[in-house]
Amino acid sequence: MRSPLSFLAAVPLPAAVVPLPAAVVIAALVVHRLPALPPPGFAWALLVAGLVAAVAWAIDRPALRWVAILAAAAGGTMIAADSALSKRIDATQEGRDFVVVGRVASMPLVDERSTRFVFDIDDCLDGAVDCPRGARIRLGWQSFDEHSKPMRVEPGERWRFTVRLKRVHALHNPDAFDAELRSLEEGIAANGSVRGARKGSVSNERLDAIQWSVAVAFERARLHLRDAMRAALAGTRAEAADALVVGDQAAIGTRWWDAFNRTGIGHLMSISGLHITMLAGIAVAAARRLLHTRAAAASGLLLRWPARRIAWLFGVLVAFVYAGIAGWGIPAQRTCWMLAVAGVSLFTGRTRSISRVLALAAGVVTMFDPWAPLAAGFWLSFASVAAIAWCAAGGRAREHYDALTRGRRIAHALAEAVRTQWAASLALVPLGALFFASVSLVGPLANAFAIPLVSALITPLAIGAAALLPWLPAAGEPMLAVAAQATAWLLDAIALLSDSPWAIAVVAAPSATALVACVAAVMVLLAPVRVAARELAFAGLLPMLGASTQAPPAGALRVVALDVGQGSAVLVETAGRRLLYDAGPSWGGDSDAGARVIVPYLRARGIDRVDAIVVSHLDSDHSGGLPSLLRGLRFDWIGGTLPADHAARNAGRPFVDC
Repeated sequence: MRSPLSFLAAVPLPAAVVPLPAAVVIAALVVHRLPALPPPGFAWALLVAGLVAAVAWAIDRPALRWVAILAAAAGGTMIAADSALSKRIDATQEGRDFVVVGRVASMPLVDERSTRFVFDIDDCLDGAVDCPRGARIRLGWQSFDEHSKPMRVEPGERWRFTVRLKRVHALHNPDAFDAELRSLEEGIAANGSVRGARKGSVSNERLDAIQWSVAVAFERARLHLRDAMRAALAGTRAEAADALVVGDQAAIGTRWWDAFNRTGIGHLMSISGLHITMLAGIAVAAARRLLHTRAAAASGLLLRWPARRIAWLFGVLVAFVYAGIAGWGIPAQRTCWMLAVAGVSLFTGRTRSISRVLALAAGVVTMFDPWAPLAAGFWLSFASVAAIAWCAAGGRAREHYDALTRGRRIAHALAEAVRTQWAASLALVPLGALFFASVSLVGPLANAFAIPLVSALITPLAIGAAALLPWLPAAGEPMLAVAAQATAWLLDAIALLSDSPWAIAVVAAPSATALVACVAAVMVLLAPVRVAARELAFAGLLPMLGASTQAPPAGALRVVALDVGQGSAVLVETAGRRLLYDAGPSWGGDSDAGARVIVPYLRARGIDRVDAIVVSHLDSDHSGGLPSLLRGLRFDWIGGTLPADHAARNAGRPFVDC
């Protein structure tokens, strides 16, 4: 599938303008555009030649060094991609049962009917010649009845399972979630299901004790924190607590994620840079206070290292530990590497330019994860930080904070908060159109109360309670209860804003020209110096907002059959009308084709309304995605052969019995 950002790889960027680490990001984008990978020998030669040339031209030829780094990064990305592709199972291993032994590699995600987890296969016990030995697979253990109910699994445990594997397949739709890309990024060779023991076969069984590693330690810490929090919050509304502390975003249903995205606060309901930076700041402040005690002075530590460097090092360490417990997502990686890069800059005194710090952090993240630049979160994270830094930089003179009176300090802090919110919201407009084909109109209002509530109350209380629960549950549980109540208030307010028909503006995916114009307009609007007629820059947003939905010409008919797996979803269009026939299947829980396929496709084309929805019959493969369509799509009427108590009959629009 062609990436929305693939056009960036064709844009000529002079080495004198683009920071050196950005070459790593550009190289990854270029490689991901290739229709096929070159032979591994070519990739290794490119990597070695690029590194040698970069060292040779390190001093007197910066432009050539930039090209050398680009070549080396391209070679490294090819090697990583080839390695990931080679680990996937082939067709002969699909659809067969293997008796495997191995280790649980991730915190399990548990719902009412299944347990899902990552499993590393060590060997097969059934003597299979083509055993997927050494493969990392994603397993699902379904509960069909009392006899097949999954047992509890924990990270690091060694198990014997009978599994049936299948290759990872993505649905072939533009602008939809790419499951194959996600599996490559995570090193997943196949999906699989745990099979019940048949007559004469071995049973699924835990074999021996935990085999410890750094990754296992983090995953077990995540598991026990999540279990402790869920036990303490039993019976309360705390949909976001797991996501805020241990990164268990599966704890939040699809409906709430849709509400968060419609109101522009999705970045708050996961482990974002804001949370990690806040926690690192608290750690730095605590370290500074400890370093000013008599015990620290008597230790002689301050004679070797300045206090601010020790405090910063402790803050970065806390950030990395928290990000590890939180699942090490891209926003967490970006923040940790940015803090580490800033710390190195502080220690060496080389550069404190925020643009170079951001570029180096982006390069480091891409070096460890070559697929990161294809993720929306990568660009959203860096763009928001860059916009805030750009808005606050340069010739905007400010009074020194310490010299202000208390009242003026409060006013100053509020003004800074408003300016920061304005910068982040405006910077995400072009990226929201590019990745989500929508712009949240209520985002500034939602973030105005959600950011302080989540950052100053819910997250600190949730993190503090999680730290206390294993040791002092009597102290941790009240803190968690307050966080849960605050979360409930937040969700009520967000639901009210999200349900508004004017919560978002749906726009067609912008062209490269419209996107460049929009980015330029945002830079002018946020410029830190006085700009004549600054308001005229809003005109740069118009090409993006005015993108065509590309209806067929008069007298023509267009029929688009979307790939929803088993089932159907067909969009029928004329010059002035649109009809959606069937809603695709439900995939369990609150995941369905409406939210994963149909709505993203329509929004990418700038469509937020159809004239009619027709559902052929109640079978789940044809009506399973209907709940998401009722929430995320405007329509004039709906028809079908649905029962009298179906929600579609009470959706506020005429229902026609077919």
